[in-house]
Amino acid sequence: MFLISIMCASLCLIGSICININWINDIACYLGYFLAIYLVTFIALIPGFNYVFTFISLLFNKKKKKICSKNEEDVTVLIPVYNAKKSIKETIESIKKQKYCGNIYINVIDDGSTDGTLELLKSMDLDSNIRIIETEHKGKAESLNKGLKEVKTDYTITIDGDTILHPLAVRNIMNKLTNSDNKTAATAGCLFVKNNKRSFITKLQEWDYSLGIFGVKLVQGNYNSTLVAQGAFSAYKTKILKEIGGWEKCVGEDIVLTWQLLSNGYETNFAKNAIAYTEVPEKFRDLGKQRKRWARGMIEAFKKVKVFKSKKISIKSRFLMFLNIFFPFIDLALLIFVPLGLIFLAFGNPLLISWISLLVIPFGLLLCLLIEIKRKNMLKEIDCKLEKRSILAFIVYVLLYAFILAPYCLMGYISELMNLKKEW
Repeated sequence: MFLISIMCASLCLIGSICININWINDIACYLGYFLAIYLVTFIALIPGFNYVFTFISLLFNKKKKKICSKNEEDVTVLIPVYNAKKSIKETIESIKKQKYCGNIYINVIDDGSTDGTLELLKSMDLDSNIRIIETEHKGKAESLNKGLKEVKTDYTITIDGDTILHPLAVRNIMNKLTNSDNKTAATAGCLFVKNNKRSFITKLQEWDYSLGIFGVKLVQGNYNSTLVAQGAFSAYKTKILKEIGGWEKCVGEDIVLTWQLLSNGYETNFAKNAIAYTEVPEKFRDLGKQRKRWARGMIEAFKKVKVFKSKKISIKSRFLMFLNIFFPFIDLALLIFVPLGLIFLAFGNPLLISWISLLVIPFGLLLCLLIEIKRKNMLKEIDCKLEKRSILAFIVYVLLYAFILAPYCLMGYISELMNLKKEW
């Protein structure tokens, strides 16, 4: 399926180049050939290739038979917390409510909280399987590594202090990991938005998590090459975690860890039915900071992991990582393309905002429909209700979301390339 998806996307790319030659010539009359080729490549050609590759990968992927573990393994959950007084109790309660037969041990690592989180934890009537570990404020990676040292089980799960789990989350993520190939080192859980009704910004992110992030992980998971086993909810084989030294102290510790696993010849997959709900930024400023941090984490991964030198990494993983190289160029193209297109349009010239460029929208909508169908079927399987989402937020998500976040992503790329100060 991987090769078929690549071939179909490549054929569409060749056809798109032929169709867009005249458009490039028209733009070049005003902006020159360099800018014309750059804009068309990263606004139409590369996104088009990615859409087709993703669509074919999802459309024809084989449905794997469900395998249920008879014996559910003991697991340790690591929860690094920093100023999580408002949410940590709910997080712990959601773990207690898990429909899981194996023992679940919980290590809560307080990273020098200043809001009373530690005091709250100590005042709670905690079970004997819950352990509180105190550390100085050194960041999330240090907290995770401190907790990892105390893990005695063969499997480790990480969740954030503001994340709550669906009652079947641990069972489903462990079932996926324990029944996967021996080379599988990690399984990413499925994240949706917990505070989706708080603001229009959270409603936008609700669509991003349920379509964009979910769709990407579906594709990558099909190829056993999930590029981010996110710290907010993922499961790992403890032995392999300790073997590679745990998490590096950096902004994107989870993406760097995942890429290190892949570069060492291990595989990572995705448990689409292992659902967790996480809090997302409620203000645009905070959303921008988050995406800046995510963008920076991607550049960190390229710097710390020798993606193209490793002989152990699979072709599929290498290809999916390679696609990430285009993200900075696409974000920059968006910042140039949209304002220029509107200026030309204001003077009655639809040079940039033309029918050719607008073809990206129906392709994107078709892909969204396919992802939504797969997500809806998955939710039915675990008897989880399909949430009501804002139609207005969906329109803004499709038309403007990538554009309004592009400046923050670019700042993240540049910050890491210039080695600016890092903060958790």
